[in-house]
Amino acid sequence: MRYLILLLLLSSLFLAGFVAGWWLRDTQPAVAGWDEARSQVNSTVPDLRAVAPFEVRGLGPLLPSAAALQVINRLAIEARGPAYLAYLEEFGDDYGVLRVLAALARDGGVCQLSISYLLRAALVVPAGVQQEGLEAELARVTDTCARSLVGLQRYADLDRIYESITLALPELSDYFMALGLLRIQAGNPEAALSALAQIQNHGRLGAQSRHLMAGIDANRVDEPAALEALPLIVSGGQLLVKAFLDNHEPVTLMIDTGAAMTILQPQLLDRLGYDLNGRQAYFSTANGVVQAPVVAINRLALGQIGIDQLSVGALSLQLAEGVDGLLGMNFLRRYQFRIDQDRGLLYLDHLR
Repeated sequence: MRYLILLLLLSSLFLAGFVAGWWLRDTQPAVAGWDEARSQVNSTVPDLRAVAPFEVRGLGPLLPSAAALQVINRLAIEARGPAYLAYLEEFGDDYGVLRVLAALARDGGVCQLSISYLLRAALVVPAGVQQEGLEAELARVTDTCARSLVGLQRYADLDRIYESITLALPELSDYFMALGLLRIQAGNPEAALSALAQIQNHGRLGAQSRHLMAGIDANRVDEPAALEALPLIVSGGQLLVKAFLDNHEPVTLMIDTGAAMTILQPQLLDRLGYDLNGRQAYFSTANGVVQAPVVAINRLALGQIGIDQLSVGALSLQLAEGVDGLLGMNFLRRYQFRIDQDRGLLYLDHLR
C-alpha cells in the first residue's frame, strides 16, 4: 500500500512537471527589437495574443488589451518599448500607448519618431481627454527637433516634419507659419506661399502672413541686360564681395555657400533702423545652434542686380575686420553663379 501511494505521488509530480513545461513552452516570450527607434534592446516580449482576461480588485475582469497593458507595465523599462509596439500591432492604435512610445522615443533622442507617435495619438484622442497636453508635448519635441536639424543643416527633414504636422493637425496654425518661415530662410519663398496662404486670414497670424506674402511678391530678381561679373577680394583664405544695402549703404560680405540665409551684423541693421525685436529663427554656427532675429531688408544689390525684401539673419559673428556679414544661398541660388578664383570674379546670371 505504501509503495502504491509513493507511485501515485511520483506520477502526480511527473504530470505536474509535464504540464508546467508545456505551459512554459507556449508562453515563452518572443524576441523583438525596436528597429524604428534604432535601439539596441535585446529583450523578451510577451506573446500578447495569449494574454487572457484576469481580475483586478474592484474592476472585475479586464479586456485582453487592458490585461496586456498590465503585463507590459510589469516588464523592465528597457523591454517596454518593443512590447508596446507589439501591443499596437495586435490591438491597434491606443492613445495612452502612443503617448508612452512618443516619450520613449523622445528620451532616446529620436525626435522625429516621437513626433510621428504624437501625430498618431492625435487621431485617437479619447472622449473627455484634453488635447492641450498633447499639443504642448508636440511643441516641445518639435522645438528640440528643429534645433538638432538646423544644427545639422538638414532643412529638408525639418520641412517634412512641419508639413506632416500641418497635414495631420491643420488647426495648429503656428506650424504653417513655421513652415513658411523655414522655406523663406532656406531660400525657397515660392514654396512658402502655399503654407502662408493657409493662415492669411487667421486672427493672430494673418497680418504677419500677409506681410510675408507681400514681401515674396515684391521680392523679384532684377533682370539686367547682361551677365554681372563682380570683383572678388581674397582675405585670409576667404572670398569677399562688395554689395549695397538699401541702395546706399556699402557692405562687404563673405561668400558662404554653406549658409542657407544671408547674415548681417545686428549693429549694422540697428543703425539703419531695422527692428530686431520681431520673429527669430535657429542658426547653426561654429559655437552651436543659436536663435537670432530675422528681418526683411529693403534691398541687397551686387553691382546692377539685387533682390528686394530679402530675409537676413541679424547675428553677431566673429568675422574679419571690415566684414559685415555672409552672403548666403537665399541670395545666390536666385542666380546661376560661378566663382572664378583665377580671374578673381564672381559671375551672376539669370536662372535658365
